[in-house]
Amino acid sequence: MSESTATTELIVPETDHREDIATFVRWAMEQLSLDFRVEDGVGRLPLSEADRSTFGGRSELQLDLNGAASNRQRESIDLNSRFGRWLIGRLRASGPAVHVRPKQQPTAVKDIAERLFAAYRVEGGQVHLGGCQLADYPFLRLSFAAKEEGRPCVNHLFVAHDGTSVSPQLAHDLGLLEVEPITALPPRIEEATLNALIAAGRRMAAKQSTSRDPTAAVADPLVTAVVWVKHVSGQLQFTIGDHTVGLPFSGWAKLIQAQPYVAKYSGASTFHLAATDDGRIDAFDQIATCEQSGRRGLLQEMVTCSVTGKRVLEEFTELCPVTGKHALADQFATCSVCQQRVSKTALENGVCAACRHLVKIKKDDPRLVWILGEHTGLDRWNRWQLAETEHVYIAEARSLWKRLLVVVDKETLAVRHLAAASRASRYWTPITGSAQAEWLR
Repeated sequence: MSESTATTELIVPETDHREDIATFVRWAMEQLSLDFRVEDGVGRLPLSEADRSTFGGRSELQLDLNGAASNRQRESIDLNSRFGRWLIGRLRASGPAVHVRPKQQPTAVKDIAERLFAAYRVEGGQVHLGGCQLADYPFLRLSFAAKEEGRPCVNHLFVAHDGTSVSPQLAHDLGLLEVEPITALPPRIEEATLNALIAAGRRMAAKQSTSRDPTAAVADPLVTAVVWVKHVSGQLQFTIGDHTVGLPFSGWAKLIQAQPYVAKYSGASTFHLAATDDGRIDAFDQIATCEQSGRRGLLQEMVTCSVTGKRVLEEFTELCPVTGKHALADQFATCSVCQQRVSKTALENGVCAACRHLVKIKKDDPRLVWILGEHTGLDRWNRWQLAETEHVYIAEARSLWKRLLVVVDKETLAVRHLAAASRASRYWTPITGSAQAEWLR
């Protein structure tokens, strides 16, 4: 029996982040700060003295960016070619990882401020920063040599700063696919942290492979890049006069968006702020002008006068005991029958709606039983009509020749008003003092 040697194919992760070799080469040249230029699909790279021996003494490389080199004077950009191995070696020579950042992310506080400030409108005031901090978080990009439909390409796998995977959407939104070199000193990352992120990436690579060979190993990445993503946190302050309110914000600098201010008093969410006359800052559409006093107050503190239709601060109104609606205090009058102060809308010919709409009741009506129990002298009357308002019972008794009106407090059953009239009269004569006691006992 002959012996055979089994070979195991290395695992390359399947990802949604894929680019062609030419694009990868362009990025690598930029990352290495090489004097690389492209003309008609041909890349030209002047070589230093130290690198010329690798390429047979050439002083300049011509790279075929459109595919395999068909011209003997041009180098193939295949990553297994001598150029490809040289390029990867140069990238790895700078250390365990190269440092990059998303091209489009904000890098200064003013960029964040301008974006956020533009979303708000502050009537008679301004919005400003009450504090803002930008911090760099390390994401990892592991780049693997791969193939797509048989053609060489590069697959990128991303690891978040906390060691978790990065969704395709988040990678796109954060700009992890479009990165540029950090020309100044990059942020510092502990060796242990970098190694932990690399280990997490390798585990993800194994899980994201279609290989079912339990002995298969993950291929080494072509290059590891730390992508420094900026995170921002701070507080917006809205100032009107001597009063200020704050709105905290936090998120990835590239994605940060203005959020609505949630007003303390009305609870409304808004981008348009204003202040009441006493300095409370709230949503513009939740503030109104009182048509009685001219004061600016919260809409929730306003009511509509049921007589004039004006929108006014509630403090200038009273509740009508008959209609249950608000009315300005100067829009009340006294009912000529029950003597209650009622809104003018409740009156007709000087008589309130309650007195105009008395309803016949029996003597065993609970309300009348309470009244008669407290004022036994009224029990001699047998025929009753009754109405009630917010605070009183209005009861009218009738006999063959007379009528008796009694207005009783609903809570205490005390008599607020007592009057008598003949059956034919429209006018009531008040009963007061000792005479009142005689009627009630």
